Amino acid sequence: MASISEPVTFREFCPLYYLLNAIPTKIQKGFRSIVVYLTALDTNGDYIAVGSSIGMLYLYCRHLNQMRKYNFEGKTESITVVKLLSCFDDLVAAGTASGRVAVFQLVSSLPGRNKQLRRFDVTGIHKNSITALAWSPNGMKLFSGDDKGKIVYSSLDLDQGLCNSQLVLEEPSSIVQLDYSQKVLLVSTLQRSLLFYTEEKSVRQIGTQPRKSTGKFGACFIPGLCKQSDLTLYASRPGLRLWKADVHGTVQATFILKDAFAGGVKPFELHPRLESPNRGSCSLPERHLGLVSCFFQEGWVLSWNEYSIYLLDTVNQATIAGLEGSGDIVSVSCTENEIFFLKGDRNIIRISSRPEGLTSIEGGSRSTCHSSLESTPCSEFPGDSPQSLNTDLLSMTSSVLGSSMDQLSAESPDLESGFSGEVNGVPQENTDPETFNVLEVPGSVPDSLAVEDDIRAEMPHCHYAYGQELLNGVREAVRGSDVTGLEDEPCPADDGPYSTQIPFQEQDSSLRVQDGEDVQPIGPQSTFCEAPLLNSLTVPSSLSLAPSAGQWLPGTGADEGSPVEPSQEQDVLTSMEASGHLSTNLWHAGTDDDIGQKETPISERDLGSVGGQLTPVSALAASTPKPWLEQPPRDQALTSSDEEDIYAHGLPSSSSETSVTELGPSRSQQDLSRLGADDAGLLKPDQFAESWMGYSGPGYGILSLVVSEKYIWCLDYKGGLFCSALPGAGLRWQKFEDAVQQVAVSPSGALLWKIEQKSNRAFACGKVTIKGKRHWYEALPQAVFVALSDDTAWIIRTSGDLYLQTGLSVDRPCARAVKVDCPYPLSQITARNNVVWALTEQRALLYREGVSSFCPEGEQWKCDIISERQALEPVCITLGDQQTLWALDIHGNLWFRTGIVSKTPQGDDDHWWQVSITDYVVFDQCSLFQTIIHATHSVATAAQAPVEKVADKLRMAFWSQQLQCQPSLLGVNNSGVWISSGKNEFHVAKGSLIGTYWNHVVPRGTASATKWAFVLASAAPTKEGSFLWLCQSSKDLCSVSAQSAQSRPSTVQLPPDAEMRAYAACQDALWALDSLGQVFIRTLSKSCPTGMHWTRLDLSQLGAVKLTSLACGNQHIWACDSRGGVYFRVGTQPLNPSLMLPAWIMIEPPVQPAGVNLVSVHSSPNDQMLWVLDSRWNVHVRTGITEEMPVGTAWEQVPGLQACQLALSTRTVWARCPNGDLARRYGITDKNPAGDYWKKIPGSVACCTVTASDELWAVGPPGYLLRRLTKTFSHSHGTQKSSQAAMPHPEDLEDEWEVI
Repeated sequence: MASISEPVTFREFCPLYYLLNAIPTKIQKGFRSIVVYLTALDTNGDYIAVGSSIGMLYLYCRHLNQMRKYNFEGKTESITVVKLLSCFDDLVAAGTASGRVAVFQLVSSLPGRNKQLRRFDVTGIHKNSITALAWSPNGMKLFSGDDKGKIVYSSLDLDQGLCNSQLVLEEPSSIVQLDYSQKVLLVSTLQRSLLFYTEEKSVRQIGTQPRKSTGKFGACFIPGLCKQSDLTLYASRPGLRLWKADVHGTVQATFILKDAFAGGVKPFELHPRLESPNRGSCSLPERHLGLVSCFFQEGWVLSWNEYSIYLLDTVNQATIAGLEGSGDIVSVSCTENEIFFLKGDRNIIRISSRPEGLTSIEGGSRSTCHSSLESTPCSEFPGDSPQSLNTDLLSMTSSVLGSSMDQLSAESPDLESGFSGEVNGVPQENTDPETFNVLEVPGSVPDSLAVEDDIRAEMPHCHYAYGQELLNGVREAVRGSDVTGLEDEPCPADDGPYSTQIPFQEQDSSLRVQDGEDVQPIGPQSTFCEAPLLNSLTVPSSLSLAPSAGQWLPGTGADEGSPVEPSQEQDVLTSMEASGHLSTNLWHAGTDDDIGQKETPISERDLGSVGGQLTPVSALAASTPKPWLEQPPRDQALTSSDEEDIYAHGLPSSSSETSVTELGPSRSQQDLSRLGADDAGLLKPDQFAESWMGYSGPGYGILSLVVSEKYIWCLDYKGGLFCSALPGAGLRWQKFEDAVQQVAVSPSGALLWKIEQKSNRAFACGKVTIKGKRHWYEALPQAVFVALSDDTAWIIRTSGDLYLQTGLSVDRPCARAVKVDCPYPLSQITARNNVVWALTEQRALLYREGVSSFCPEGEQWKCDIISERQALEPVCITLGDQQTLWALDIHGNLWFRTGIVSKTPQGDDDHWWQVSITDYVVFDQCSLFQTIIHATHSVATAAQAPVEKVADKLRMAFWSQQLQCQPSLLGVNNSGVWISSGKNEFHVAKGSLIGTYWNHVVPRGTASATKWAFVLASAAPTKEGSFLWLCQSSKDLCSVSAQSAQSRPSTVQLPPDAEMRAYAACQDALWALDSLGQVFIRTLSKSCPTGMHWTRLDLSQLGAVKLTSLACGNQHIWACDSRGGVYFRVGTQPLNPSLMLPAWIMIEPPVQPAGVNLVSVHSSPNDQMLWVLDSRWNVHVRTGITEEMPVGTAWEQVPGLQACQLALSTRTVWARCPNGDLARRYGITDKNPAGDYWKKIPGSVACCTVTASDELWAVGPPGYLLRRLTKTFSHSHGTQKSSQAAMPHPEDLEDEWEVI
């Protein structure tokens, strides 16, 4: 609670458009359209939770500006109450009108926090509408009350995933409000307020006098650190009275507030609206208090009922402000200095003493708004001296490692606020490259400037030494002492020079990146997120460093022989001190002359993991093979278990994969390892597939992103146009122009056009120079969208007509415009190399036939049937290099087509290929508007103008342009694929991208609408290749060759009266398990590939055990029973060939919590791997399986995701998640059977299987048989220009989206 001396006014600064626009007003259910009403609200500093009448819970993350949705399965019933809790994990509970309560454990990006959304249900006790919820502060207890007076206590065990509920109290009237503190539950009903002591299970009424009238009068505890006996509370009473009572229910004081109300209540100042907020107001016969909550400062109480809200000061017995007579107040919630209330059907109003943007960015507000590149960042390093700064840094690191945020906040409130924006992994909108939030510590640095200037002066001479010194410094600073031990003392004296210089060198490195030296950032590719230290949790970019130190520091000399003891503290410390906002942290390995050609990029996360701990730089330097010193043997270069790893340079070799570009044959791993010493460590970004890097935008959101060969252009919502050379180093943005509505650039960069705001006139730039004066020629009035090829301009006019200008060049940037007929109104167009595609306002795609250099306007428009067939709904399209066409759709998916040339503008493919961009870059139609509203806060702060005025102006500007102003969020040039979500960040993929397409396969003789239930792949008995086993129900089975799946399937007769529950197959046998637990075996052979007859297996050895799951390897069988026991058998035929052994060997299952047991087993076709799933969808792997020890030695849990089905090939594992998503496990080797990390691939399926050669087959949601086809898009420039060093572990490079 703040204690405020000067008076504060509470008012509404700006309507919450960003929130309300993200919640639909109607939904379609079948043929009915259902109106969505908002019914419940709760808020805290991190989230705004809104319940709705359709049973959907909308959760808005205030840090990431993202809306998430969670629903109750079953019938859609109204949510009546929601309650958020922020403790170690973020939790939200919701209660419905029928008495259901659900708890969602939210996903957090913080290390050590929950990574999988989990839901717990409280069912069966409440039969009536839930009216109140209360959490215990640690999230282990939830109390729920309903309108029949029942109170249920639910104990949550988040580690075990358990939720147990019991009825603890039943009152005769409806529960109004609940509050919990120190093992005491404070209950308010329509008739009385009482205290329930949860340990003693006893009840005590508050006050002895009964209420004169029933009503919704609430009570709340007064917050404060005290023991149970010192608890105090406020309880409201009829007749504008408020009691203050102790924990025994004894009333200590009665506040009679009639006099305070006599002079009237000052109304909260609300933002003006079109309709008056008091529309339909009712005249109240008398005022009443209602539910209560402590708010803002000691002695202040917020009280509300459905007619009014009052803010009271009990110390001075006065009213501060209120809202009266408006009626229909549905729900009220308050944070530390904000009051949110839900009024009517869908109006959420925020009342506070400060605008919304200021509360979250206070820690860094002074630095977030300036955009000058020259400003000195030293102010970002407050601290009494360099020495003390380092100590603070270390103590902060230890706090992070312990995940103890309270320790952090105790050190300094500023530090915590500066940190919170970062730890979420995605910085907020205002991430200037110089905002060094992570290291913000209060105080000042008097002498830092001198140190920094010295370092800067000598920097250009030796980048390598600088990086090395920094590393040594970090190493010295932590050597021999526990990081947490440094919390209260300065760094050891012998490390003086390093420890004082580190921070300034680091700050300077972020400056250097900005000053445009060619430091090559490379994506966050590593396995940090699966390292055991962090329980498989991703580390935010600000806490991360890079892999493959061997390639990073060629010849690290002295340190090579003396690896430091690996310790997790050191690593995170190193990465914290060595990573800024633009934290690419790359140090050159060459001299000045070859900057640009020879650079040693470092990607961003992990330094490898050894024995469950992270290895520091020096240890890795000692242990990493040096490809530039000796040629590693072939098997060393190929330690990957998976030659077609998408991170390897060589393109994938699966039977269904083809390469888009044949330019420059791709090198194999062995070739790469033979490169000479000159190429030491020179990894180019295009060596890795699907690695994305993130950058912050220069302004307020990104409305348009366009790229030419050498430059990238960004247009923000305020109309500011910024330009930067393509990032050899960090981006160096320069303001190019103001008041721009749309921008277009030709692929070569020779032509640049802009459309002016307000006037809608198109101008062409006379000479595109970044510095010096520019001359703009007016090209065409009334334009809304322009696309430029290298010699033409296609312009969409405000009237919807299409015009063309031809023969353009640097000397003739615009010409006479000719009208081109078009059957539909267009919203976007793109042109390149005599190919023209357009997007209509209805999101249909057209291409222009007959375009050539002789006939630039072409002959006619054709509708793209392929897009219609795939039901693609693009938001923006662009033509890229390598004869490709790219589209971003309304769901935020990225697609491409290949072979787009002027003779065949529709391309070679008969479908679009989808690229996995995970769910990180989210584009939704609301986000554009959301970004604007958020941008206004920063604008207003910078301009010292009232937020609402700026918001109104921006909103008007936006709405007036919204119909015409098309966001172009996608650009493709020879350096990569660039994509933005409309928020103030964008991402680039510089390497290869793999496109996925699920092809619907219809075996001959079956109807195309056949609904398959199950598919299983196994090695074919006849020749090389695979067999598919298919069934539509538990009573039929057929098989078909995977190589010719279109051929007619062979039907397999099942044993009579058997209902099959599971199948497993290998080259010479098909095993089936029926619902009674009986096992049948069918022997397969070359002469009879589908077998002759079934043999029932004698299971008498197992006794009463009932098998529930089977897996066939090559010669070994694994099974699992209904109690989770695991069994192993040698031999796939009914008669056991080695009669010395008992047929089944029992294997001890993994140690599991009570109630959790194994449910399925999955074996690889070569007997090398066994993976299992438990009843909570956790994944486990059997370790230690060898030819000598085929049963393995131990179990290991595999973190990262939950799976309900696994499919194993000879070298890797594919998982199907409960929601149908597919993921692949990377990094599996003999020595590392669990692999390193999961990576999702596009697609959603109901059942999947994989052949031995990693070809995926699946049953899609409607029951179609699908085969996964892939195509690799790779940039040609890399294979021709650069030479690579061998990668010891190609799959150590993680691909995720990360904001730098």
